[in-house]
Amino acid sequence: MGNLLLVVNYGGPLRGREGEYLRKLFSDPLLLPLPSPIRKIVANLIALFRREETSQILSAVGGTSPFLKQTFEQAKALGKLLEGWEVRVAMRYSDPLLEEVLRDIDPERFENIVVLPLFPQYSVATWGSVKRVVENSPLKGKVKFVEPFYGCENFVLGWVEAIEKTLKGLEKPFLLFSAHGLPQYLVRRYGDPYPKQMEESAKLIAQRLGLPYKVSYQSRLGPVRWLEPSTERAMEELRMEGVRDLVVVPISFVSENTETLQEIDIDYRLKAVELGFNTFRRVEIPHLSPRWLRCWVDVVLATIKI
Repeated sequence: MGNLLLVVNYGGPLRGREGEYLRKLFSDPLLLPLPSPIRKIVANLIALFRREETSQILSAVGGTSPFLKQTFEQAKALGKLLEGWEVRVAMRYSDPLLEEVLRDIDPERFENIVVLPLFPQYSVATWGSVKRVVENSPLKGKVKFVEPFYGCENFVLGWVEAIEKTLKGLEKPFLLFSAHGLPQYLVRRYGDPYPKQMEESAKLIAQRLGLPYKVSYQSRLGPVRWLEPSTERAMEELRMEGVRDLVVVPISFVSENTETLQEIDIDYRLKAVELGFNTFRRVEIPHLSPRWLRCWVDVVLATIKI
């Protein structure tokens, strides 16, 4: 019997199927905690009204997000490093859909089935959502989960190496760790450790580089209160404090996506010009970093030894 590694990530919109992705995303009771019939109506309305905006975002980044392609590249690289393992990919809100991938797995074929959610920090909206789907599947009780890996030394060093490449020529760089936002009600309701782990993650990286830093949050949606400060507000504050060379690190992502290519590279870059920064650079996500791959191999193997 062999072993199976299931690499799971968030997913993303595809051209012509934007509404489908949005409906799946906002049908998740963790993200939209409403009674089921009302949640479905609201999810359909959000999909209807945001479909065109999402299509425009895809157009701005070349018509497609590299998110899915890069996740499959990561899975292929892990398959080469994990001898005797089969590696599959699943997405929470787009194809290949997690629920469908789980149904196709025959547990009798594998000695170990390990799920690696590619979210460095834990949140009920990411890790928690993936775990809920697995526990509601026929594989309940037959799957092991890798723990959040933001503190893994090789993961930290992978970021350090990518940031060092971006710093060349800068005299006084300031690191702005821009993470995907989270509604505050999730932190209050579930005691979500996401903001605490985000701060710890940024500190581990910045300390290795000996540079000043700040954590901020992007990708807000809707009228609810989100984690503070927003990346826009953090940029305003840093410019007022005299920061001139800004380096943005998309700390919550392990592959490029519309949030990095559109929101940071386009929207925040324009904001930086408006605010008068001398330099605005965004660290490219080292999705195939040998250090990251080593980290993931180590945490997967450690999981089956527990």
